[in-house]
Amino acid sequence: MKRKWIFVTGGSRGIGAQIVRSASRSFDVVFTYKSSVDEARLLAEQLNSEPGRQVEAVHCDVSDVSQVNDIAQSLIHRFGAPYAVINNAGVAEDRLFSNLDEQVLNAIFSQNVFSAFSVSRAFIGAMMGESDTCIINISSVSGVKGNIGQTAYSASKAALIGMTRSLALEMARFNMRVNSIAPGYIETDMTRHLKDNGSGLKKSIPLRRLGSTAEVASLVDYLMSEGAAYITGQTLVIDGGLSC
Repeated sequence: MKRKWIFVTGGSRGIGAQIVRSASRSFDVVFTYKSSVDEARLLAEQLNSEPGRQVEAVHCDVSDVSQVNDIAQSLIHRFGAPYAVINNAGVAEDRLFSNLDEQVLNAIFSQNVFSAFSVSRAFIGAMMGESDTCIINISSVSGVKGNIGQTAYSASKAALIGMTRSLALEMARFNMRVNSIAPGYIETDMTRHLKDNGSGLKKSIPLRRLGSTAEVASLVDYLMSEGAAYITGQTLVIDGGLSC
């Protein structure tokens, strides 16, 4: 029996790469990358060298609607509708509100919000014709609680949560589940410099540690599993208690 396939945006590094690694145990995976050419190629080669795994990396700026539509049409023609779309691609740029200009604001929303709309819209028509599909949006704990210097970032991640809730209501009649995940501080290249800079970051987290990309990927795996068949429209926070 042919395996189902899933589409992951921003899958070459960090949380996205771990989602690809973990999900490829059960699904064929196509993931996008923008600038991390070497990382994307290496990840795909490593996983494809393991028996039973089928992974493909495609270059795509997910903020470019025409690129997204072209890639989606090509993949649907080749493989049919995906079982899952995971909107993981995003950027973070901390700036106080007084220093926030339109260029930064537009860039953050383009990458973090509008890309999720474009990618979901590009695949959703084909997915509606299937009996069981899902969309997972990777939001952030910053979309649940505020954070100094993250007005734009927090707003963009909160927008993903709002999108998740409304889209879940629209798609439920097609047995399509739509959920989001809100990670807290996860140990990646983006957060590694925060770990030992004397900021007391770990002390602010009730579990006194940063999360791992594997823990986030496990939650993605769960939301794609039969065990999560009755979960939709929800935002699952994985932050070590930070938002309590």
